[in-house]
This record gives sequence, C-alpha cells and structure tokens, in this order.
Amino acid sequence: MQALSPLPRFLSAFAWRTAAFLPVLAAFCSAASASAAGPGDDVSEIEEQIEAAAKATDIAITPGRDILAVPLPITSPSLGTGLVAAGVAFYNPNGAPSPWISGGAVMKTSNGNWLVGGFHSMSLDDDRIRLNGLVATGKIVADYYGIGAQAGDRNVSTELDQRMTVIRLQAQTRLANRTYLGARLMYLDIDASGDAEPEYPDLVVPDRMADSRLVQLGPVVTYDSRDDSLNPGSGLYAHAEWLFDLKALGGDFGSNRLTAGVSYYRPVAERSVLAFHAGICAASSNAPFYGLCLYGQNNDLRGYKTGRYRDRASWAMQGELRRRLKGRLGAVVFAGVGGIAPSLSRIDDSRFLPAAGAGLRFQPSRDTNINVRLDFAVGRDSSGLYLGIAEAF
Repeated sequence: MQALSPLPRFLSAFAWRTAAFLPVLAAFCSAASASAAGPGDDVSEIEEQIEAAAKATDIAITPGRDILAVPLPITSPSLGTGLVAAGVAFYNPNGAPSPWISGGAVMKTSNGNWLVGGFHSMSLDDDRIRLNGLVATGKIVADYYGIGAQAGDRNVSTELDQRMTVIRLQAQTRLANRTYLGARLMYLDIDASGDAEPEYPDLVVPDRMADSRLVQLGPVVTYDSRDDSLNPGSGLYAHAEWLFDLKALGGDFGSNRLTAGVSYYRPVAERSVLAFHAGICAASSNAPFYGLCLYGQNNDLRGYKTGRYRDRASWAMQGELRRRLKGRLGAVVFAGVGGIAPSLSRIDDSRFLPAAGAGLRFQPSRDTNINVRLDFAVGRDSSGLYLGIAEAF
C-alpha cells in the first residue's frame, strides 16, 4: 500500500514534473504542487495550497503582512520518514484582489532525500497581470520502472539517485473576466545515477539523459469560474500548457510536452456536490524519461504510484461525489479510468487503468471552508492511502 505524505500540497509542489523526483518535488512544494515526470504544472496550484494552509490555520489575508510558519512530519515509501519546515508570508502592497505570497521550505528524510526551495506570487494592475516563480534544489531517491505499459505491469523498479535544480517563471495577463493567457519558462537540471546492472536492461538510464537539462518555454492558458478555489461547490476550472525544450537556451533534447485538464463542479443537493475531472498529456518522441507523462500525477487518478506507468501519452477522467455529514465531518466516493499510450495518435490502444475509492473529510475550523482529507484508492494491482489538505481536484 502506498502511504502518501500528510503535508499540505502547498509544500509538495516543486515536484510535479520531474519524472524521477516529481513525487517528491510534488511532496515538497503541491504544498508550497505534484509527482515525477517533466516540468510544467500550473503554478496557481501552489497559490491555492498555500492559501489552503493559511485558511486552515485561521490566518486572515489583510492589507498588512501575515506570516505562517509550520513544521510538518512526512512519511511515504518514496520519501521515507522526515520533516518539512516551511514559512509563508502573505501581504498586499498594492491592494490587489489577490494577495502577494512569498515563502520557502526545507525537507529532509531518513532515506537521503533533501530539498530546499522558495517561491513568490504577485499580481499587478488590479489583478490584470499575474506573475509567479519558484526555485528548488536537492537530492531525490526514487524508483524507476521503465517506459510503457509492459514496464508498469511488470512492477519491477531500480533505485535512482537524482540531484536536481529546478526554476520556474510564469507571467499571465487577463484576456477576459475569468481567462488568463501567458507564458512559462522552466529550467530543469538533473544528474541521475542508478544500479549499474539492474534486473532488466530497460531500467538503465541512457548516459545522455542521466546528466542533462530541459529549458522549456511555451504558452499557458487558464479559465476559472469556481465559486471557491479550495473547496468548489460549482463552476469550471480549465488549464493548458505547451512547453518546448529550446536548445538555443541550453536545453539538451529539443522536445515538447502538452498538458491540459478540466474540472467541473455541480451541486446536486443541499449537502452534496458532484465533481468531475479529466486530464491529458502528450510528450514528443525525443523527450527524456523525466519529460514523459506520468500516470497518476497531480491526482489525475488516485490508486497508482506516480511513475510506475509512464509513456509519451496519458489520459484520465474521474468523478467524485462529495457529501457533508454531521458537524464538521464529510465523506466522498470516487471512481475513474485512464491509460497510457506511446502517442496521442494511439490513445485508442491505451493500457486501461481503472481506480475507485472512498474517503473521509474533516473541517478543522468552522470559519473556513477547507477540509483535511483521508482517501483510500484501489487501482489495478495497486492501492494508495492519501492524507492532505484541500480536495484532490
């Protein structure tokens, strides 16, 4: 069973897109975003999870300055057991609808993982322009299963020791009331070493990928009509990113990667909400192993260890019924299906990977609309236990 870190996603966010360390960067910063495979998730997820932590601890975001400092224990098969210490400052120097957020975090675990990082988010011109960025460096020890459906089904991995540095900068401008368009620059440098003689030859990382970098630039678009970014009861959230690795800026591969997702929320009773999510990913044929699509990243589908299934294309869709019970308690049931494929053009030949599960919710404060969640999910020959702040999507 996969036991995931209880730390809020805002400390786990630097990890989303770095194949081997995505599970950790995601564990480090989806609380300060998501899991291991190629760079590029929506930085707004960082803002949402930081705001979630602030609301959960009853910190008001005022025109002054509010500071949140939290030490958080973590444990998972990928990270081992350890501690994350984070500090976040909320301030609003120009009276914008969205506050400015700055912070940093440090992580250390028993199996040798460590990460240090910082982030900043700001808005200008009455929230017409949004700017954010993050930087992180560290060492991640992760399991590598190989590429393709057969490698995932085999469920045999080798341990990769990865030293990495990641920088991400993003700027967006408002096109309409709820739509933002902009660009993202992503720098990822990785030095990976593994077992010299693994059980299967395809578990050997090619030398040209073991010590390499991605320098990606591309457009980013988001649309958000949710009534609440942390616990939506209605509305729609959609995003898309298409990033190109540029050799002219120092990238090693000249690859590209497209990710997109949409979430929809609809109330069905006084205490119940139906939530739907769908996501898709496509990477070019020359993308490195850490620039491919990882099944299960960013909770696209719970029940699978991120990185076990990876390929040049992936897709997932799931539905969830959320029900408020008595007092501060709630419950959810969810199910979905997805798959991976060698390319989007062969998506109809996907390896289908279903999952289903249920969970409990607890609202720490009566004054804030945010839950602590505990979910158990079962996939094909796998299962996972998830503990964190805010909903999965």
